Amino acid sequence: MMIKHRMPLAFLAAISLIAAPVRFPATPEPPELTAEAWIVVDAESGSAFAEFNADEARPMASVTKLMTALVVRDHADLETRVRISMTAADVGEAEIGLVGGEVWSVRDLLAAVLVRSGNDAAYALAEHVGGDLAGFAELMNEKAVELGLENSRFVNPHGLDSDEHYTSARDLSVIGAAVLDDPVLAQLTRTRIVRFKPAPTGNDRIAGNTNLLLGRYPGVVGLKTGYTGKAGRVLVSAAESEGRTLVTVVMGSENHFDDTAALLDYILARSSVRDRFLAPLVDEEGGGGVVASDLDSETKLLVKTLPELPTGADKTTPWGETPGSQAIAQMVKGMLPVTLGGGGG
Repeated sequence: MMIKHRMPLAFLAAISLIAAPVRFPATPEPPELTAEAWIVVDAESGSAFAEFNADEARPMASVTKLMTALVVRDHADLETRVRISMTAADVGEAEIGLVGGEVWSVRDLLAAVLVRSGNDAAYALAEHVGGDLAGFAELMNEKAVELGLENSRFVNPHGLDSDEHYTSARDLSVIGAAVLDDPVLAQLTRTRIVRFKPAPTGNDRIAGNTNLLLGRYPGVVGLKTGYTGKAGRVLVSAAESEGRTLVTVVMGSENHFDDTAALLDYILARSSVRDRFLAPLVDEEGGGGVVASDLDSETKLLVKTLPELPTGADKTTPWGETPGSQAIAQMVKGMLPVTLGGGGG
C-alpha cells in the first residue's frame, strides 16, 4: 500500500523558496554627471554607496574651508576676540568685507567662513590660530593625518589654487562627516543668511549661504561650495533621510548643484540590502518596507542575523551563501521525509 505524506503548506512554501531562483530588483546604473570625480557615503559608517574617481587628487577650491573650520575648533575658543590684520583684509576674491584693525569673535569669523565663504575671514583665523599661513597649514595637515586622509595636502586656509593644495572626493567625504559631528559647525553650514555688524563705513554686511540646495532639495543640511578656474565647481553636501545622513561630494563639475541633486535622487530611490533580502519572504508594505508583525517567529529570528549594511550598498552576498538561507535549508531538510531527501520520518 502506498503511503501518502501530507506536507504542511509552510514546508512547501519553504521548498519553493529555496528551489526557485531569487530575483532581486536590478540595481540601476548611476546617473551621468558632469563631475570628474564624485562619491556618496553614509556619514555614520563611512561606507560608500557609489563613487567615481573618488581617490584622484584634485584641487578643492573653497571646500578647503571645512578643514579650516575643523582646525579652528580644535585650537580656538569661540568667544576669543581676533584683531584683523591688513593682510587678511586684503586677501581678495570672495570675502565678507573685513577691515584692518577691526576686532571679531572667532564664532563670527567662522560664520563668515562657512556661510559667506569669506577668504578674508579664513585668513584672519589662520593667522590667529597658526601665527601665519605656514603654521596653520601645518595644523591642517596634522588634522588630515588624524582623520586618516590619504590623498590630501593643504597649504592655505581658503582654497585659492596652488599645485601643492589638493584632496580627493573620498577624503572630502571624511572631512564633511567630521564637520557634521561638530554641532557648531554643522549648524553654520546649514544657516542660510547671517547679518554681521556693519562695516566701519556703516555699510551693512549680510551673508547668504552659497549652497543653493539648502531649502530647495528636501533634507539637505549643508555643507560647502567651492569654485576656481582650476578646480571647477566643487560641492560637499549633506542630506538627511529616514534617520540616516548622506554625504555627497562632486569635484570638477560644470553644475555642482544639478550633479548633487542627481546623486541624491539616485541613492534615495534605491532599496536597502535588508529589503531586497526579504523581498521573496514577505509582501511589500508602505512602499517596500517590511512590517515586523507580518513575519512569523522563525523568520524574525533569521532577520536578526542579517548583516546591518548601509542602505543601497552595491555588493551583496548571493542568496545561497547567506547564513539566513542556509538556516532555512537546514530547518526544512530536517523536517522532510527521507523519501524527499530529508532527515525526518
